[in-house]
Amino acid sequence: KEYQKKSNNSNKIELAWNGGYILNGELVGKLGLPETYIGSPLGLLIMENKVFCPPLFNKPAFIIYKDGKIDIRKVNSSSGFKIKGKKEEIVFKPDNYNKHSFSEACYYDLSYTHEEIKGDGNFIIRIAGNTVKQIIPTNSNENIKIIPVGITLSIPANLFSDIIFREGKDLNIDLLEPEKDPYRWNDISYAIEAGPMLIENDKLAVNMEEEGWKTSNSIKTQAARLDFTDMRGPKIAMGITKKGKLIVLMVNGRIRESVGATHFDMADILLKYGIHKAMGFDPGGSSTLVVDGKIMNISPYNKNYEEDIYSLPPEPRFVANAVMAWIEDEQLFTSPSTSPSPS
Repeated sequence: KEYQKKSNNSNKIELAWNGGYILNGELVGKLGLPETYIGSPLGLLIMENKVFCPPLFNKPAFIIYKDGKIDIRKVNSSSGFKIKGKKEEIVFKPDNYNKHSFSEACYYDLSYTHEEIKGDGNFIIRIAGNTVKQIIPTNSNENIKIIPVGITLSIPANLFSDIIFREGKDLNIDLLEPEKDPYRWNDISYAIEAGPMLIENDKLAVNMEEEGWKTSNSIKTQAARLDFTDMRGPKIAMGITKKGKLIVLMVNGRIRESVGATHFDMADILLKYGIHKAMGFDPGGSSTLVVDGKIMNISPYNKNYEEDIYSLPPEPRFVANAVMAWIEDEQLFTSPSTSPSPS
């Protein structure tokens, strides 16, 4: 309802579900970070062709291209990116991915496995989403502790620009293409990283190690636990068929009527519906499915749960982002059947 009030979209929202992982207030407190980090995305976020957060792990993203086609692909920042100012730009090359350089700009994502990175006279810049949170000048032989949020940049002093980089400033980020199997970043209208990948090429594809769920940075943000694949609870997932049709699956959990599902359970169900690719979104109390304006699931969440852990009624949980879809005029589509147009 808020979205339709604020936007010029006159289409009725037919379908909506919660999106990717974010840094909530509780985690910010546990990590000892300033409150300004609350709400920071923990993965790729593109809206209207603008990068609001680069990929942070190697997890799947739901991608919507400008031509209306949709896809699910694992995304990462290993191919590098550019950060552009009005008159200058700094290129972060793939050769300097998760690796220190004295002469070129380098960068670290959340797949980096060490507790510290080299400073050695470089400027260390901590970014959450696309916003500069902290700029740290370093001395020779000085190391800096890495935090499990966002991209960390390391720029030699002679390349550092105090015009591009200022605390609190949003950056203009252009993601670079891999040499093989390009993402077509410039053709993407919307994308959101979540995960895990459930199905790829019609087969079960859950691989928590490859996606980076079990790294220390992922565990610190509680985006995953070591027993994540075995843990039952509320789950939500989205899949697409080979013909590009979209399906959303929601399973209740942590309530008397339903213990919930594992990621393997979700994949098994979706495979029975002929799904070609599928991925999970933020599970647990954040899992929310809305159809025709009605919440379809029963949330196990209540913000006052400590008052009575047994009998408080469920209530929807606040989420930082959501995917919304509507049916457009079928004449706009080349296929004979209408298809949902997500945003």
